[in-house]
Amino acid sequence: MTRLPTNRVERIGRRTFLKTGTAVAVGSVVTGNAGADEGSSVSNFHPGDSVAVGDGTVTAYATTGSTNAVTTVGVHIDGAALNAFDDEEVATPLALPSETVAGEDIDRHQFSFAKFEYLPTGHWPEGVYDVPHLDVEFHMLDRPTVEGIESGPANYAIPEPQLPEGHVRPPAVDTDDDGEPDAPLVEAERGEPIGNPNAPEFEEGGQFTHTHVYGAYDPDGDGVGRLTLFEPMIAVEFAAGVDAVVTAELRTPAEFFTADEYPTAYALQPTGDGGVYLYLDDFEAFSGPSE
Repeated sequence: MTRLPTNRVERIGRRTFLKTGTAVAVGSVVTGNAGADEGSSVSNFHPGDSVAVGDGTVTAYATTGSTNAVTTVGVHIDGAALNAFDDEEVATPLALPSETVAGEDIDRHQFSFAKFEYLPTGHWPEGVYDVPHLDVEFHMLDRPTVEGIESGPANYAIPEPQLPEGHVRPPAVDTDDDGEPDAPLVEAERGEPIGNPNAPEFEEGGQFTHTHVYGAYDPDGDGVGRLTLFEPMIAVEFAAGVDAVVTAELRTPAEFFTADEYPTAYALQPTGDGGVYLYLDDFEAFSGPSE
């Protein structure tokens, strides 16, 4: 479990322009169990793109270990940005870092870029996610491919071992005009949302505070889809009240579209000024498609 420095926000200058690539100072973070003095390791903090929100800043970043492979990918939302969210939607892609400050390549595993969204009225389904919240998509396709995705039915299959445990692909599109949805929906510039219908927010009396969904798509057009993004979501009201690290394990598939290390948790960590880090954590090795 990664712990990020609560004084990081003081090292991030305020932005008067929309975006910048390397505006966050590089430092170090400590990984391992909270409060552990033994078995901890040092990770380096690498900034990616930033976007100005009011007088604050949202910055994409990655942390790496001794081999320059990512240990977390995330966004830092400083307190001024968190307090600036109002009735104006924010949606912007953010490049993840590709090199260390020393110019060495970072192994980002499969991750290419992040997309940060603030949705003042939320989104469907009504009564669940229709509250002001943050969506952060961590994509495993390149940006031109993602931006070329068009809305429509998901006319592809996803191998069963590559579907996350307990997650479903609900029909949402009526492709044969019989009045009944029969295919999942692919959302433009995103992909097909794949969620857990038994997540706490869907339980009787449940309330959305934070959750995670996957995204999928068929980038090769061969009828075989795959997971293409991880997306933690957090209600703004909940984010503003976070005063300790919140960790949630992910329900993962048995295998991915290619062998690599993938996150198995996401976390929220408060900063010293009322902001938060939101990041994917606990990368583990997974196999590729079954032979």
